Parts: sequence; structure tokens; C-alpha cells
Amino acid sequence: MKKKGIPVMNVGISLLILIFMTLALLTFSVLSLENAVADRRLSQKAADHTTAYYDAANRIQEQIADRMQEAQEQNLAAGTRFSFQEEVSDGQIVIASVVVTGDGEERDFDVVQWQLQSSEDWEADRSLDVYQGEQ
Repeated sequence: MKKKGIPVMNVGISLLILIFMTLALLTFSVLSLENAVADRRLSQKAADHTTAYYDAANRIQEQIADRMQEAQEQNLAAGTRFSFQEEVSDGQIVIASVVVTGDGEERDFDVVQWQLQSSEDWEADRSLDVYQGEQ
């Protein structure tokens, strides 16, 4: 009797499919890992910027408190305006303006401006790399 052998063609196709699926899963896992690392970096930058912003806001609040104490001691008139600015990070500052309100013991302030803005001048890039033909 002759023994039936395992068909070589069926094993070869199965092995190729298995290798292809393994490579596809490996590729997707590497892409997912890279995406997770990029998201973590972005989250860390956002957290650092938020921390820097609130640190600058706290410094401005302390300056406002000091100025209000001085306004109380010097009995400044209502309507006196104070402006403050603090650096948040490279290229960004928080600008705040307050106006003294009330008289005597009822002295308070209103915030009329609180703005995060760029501290650097913006310049448009007007250069265009356009193909001019053979030169």
C-alpha cells in the first residue's frame, strides 16, 4: 500500500498566510505604539503649558493684591487703571488690566483685560518655491 503524503501546496499557502498575518499584526502594533508615544508627548507639552500659564496667572494675582493694598493705603481714586504682564513661555505673555472701583473700605477692582498673546512680532512667509522652468 502506498501512503498518502501531506500535500505540500496546502502547507505552503497556510504558512504564507500565517507569516503575512504575523507581519501585519506586528506592523499595526508598532504603529499603535508610535501613536501612543506621540500622544504622550503632546499631552506632556499641553500639561507643561497649562502649568506655566497658571503660574503666570498666580503671579499676576499676587501683583494685583499688592497693588490693591497700595491703593487702599494711598486712597487712590476709583477708575485708576493698572496693567500687568507675565511671561508664560517662550513667545507668550499674559496681559492683565484692572480698574479700581469703589471708595473707602469698599475698594475693589474689575478686570477689564485678561489676554494670552504672543510677545514676538509675526512676519508672513511670502516666499514661494514655484517651478520656473529650465534654467
